[in-house]
Amino acid sequence: MKMPLVSVVIPCYNYGQYLEETVDSVLRSSFQDFEIIVIDDGSTDPFTIEKLTTLQKPKMRIIRQSNQGLAAARNRGIAEARGKYVLPLDSDDLIHPTYLEKAFWILELYPGVGFVSPWVQAFGTENWSYPAPQFNFHTQLFHNITCGNSMLRKSAWEQAGGYKKDFIVMGYEDWDFWITLGENGWYGYQVFERLFLYRRHGISMVHEAMEHHDKLFEQIKAYHPDLYKESHLVKLKQEWDQETLYDRIKPDLQGSDWNRYETRPVRHERSRWLLLLPHIQRNRIADNHLNFIDGMHPDWYGTTMVSTGYGMESGMEDFSWLTDDIFELSLYIPGIELRLDLIEKMLCKLIISREIERIIILGSRQALYLLPHIKNKFPHIPIDIQPENRS
Repeated sequence: MKMPLVSVVIPCYNYGQYLEETVDSVLRSSFQDFEIIVIDDGSTDPFTIEKLTTLQKPKMRIIRQSNQGLAAARNRGIAEARGKYVLPLDSDDLIHPTYLEKAFWILELYPGVGFVSPWVQAFGTENWSYPAPQFNFHTQLFHNITCGNSMLRKSAWEQAGGYKKDFIVMGYEDWDFWITLGENGWYGYQVFERLFLYRRHGISMVHEAMEHHDKLFEQIKAYHPDLYKESHLVKLKQEWDQETLYDRIKPDLQGSDWNRYETRPVRHERSRWLLLLPHIQRNRIADNHLNFIDGMHPDWYGTTMVSTGYGMESGMEDFSWLTDDIFELSLYIPGIELRLDLIEKMLCKLIISREIERIIILGSRQALYLLPHIKNKFPHIPIDIQPENRS
């Protein structure tokens, strides 16, 4: 049996009304080299029990245990996971179709990164987003800037001993876990894209945890006394002020599996086009290029959009009406605009996995530099260069 590269672990306690939608959001992922493990944490709700009995989905298996709480359910699921990487996903939340693929790229390219955190978009009874800053371990000690549903290395979880289960109130075990990973030398990586969809529906465990914030924070500090010594904090802040995350990590493809994973099947009834741009934000695209994109229709084109230039954050919401297959490379690999070798490798993966039939270059300087290599590798694919109109 082929081992999956990613395991999605979904604890479920009486959330049967949302579970199928959560599983389906994983199944819609562009990255398909995964398994889904649902942990029934002793559900008592009749609807949930029935849903867990009847629900049958591809790549999914269900494990049952007596009610032990979220941390224990996650630990059980991750212990059973066969993947190299794990995404703990709550049973009422959703993920963007490209979350798994982008987080996988980062973990494969950076051996020192232990977990990848997306920006959070709330939906349901609330509508807000949290644009978290890039990972900084000193900041992490005082503010939980890491999404609880971040993809992580299973080996890092093993080294950490899993999630702690004895908090006075659950809700901060995620925060403590990311601190433990940092204490063990693992870096986090924040993706500036809203790839995690957080369902809000009434009072949750997080609300109760926030009411006990001071006590929970003291409990975290008690778990990591050396980290919170004043002399250590001063030194740590100075180190992170002088050397950011981007200075600490270097891409390394040696022995990587990044190019050997399954993707979702393409729809052959649509023309499959790859659009290469320097940026994806609408306000940074030339008018004639924007008119070209706006003339496309998702019923006719299976479109993959890629930006190859520097960007501060994603503009994928600007074109969600056309496609969810949007990649702003500089958000996953800092300095990507200077790494033609990595751009070429990533474009080749996208061209092959999406079965691209036409490539359109809309102002991407890096794509123009790579044009001879792309033509050599894919001589059968027409390549159009749309000049930028300057007024």
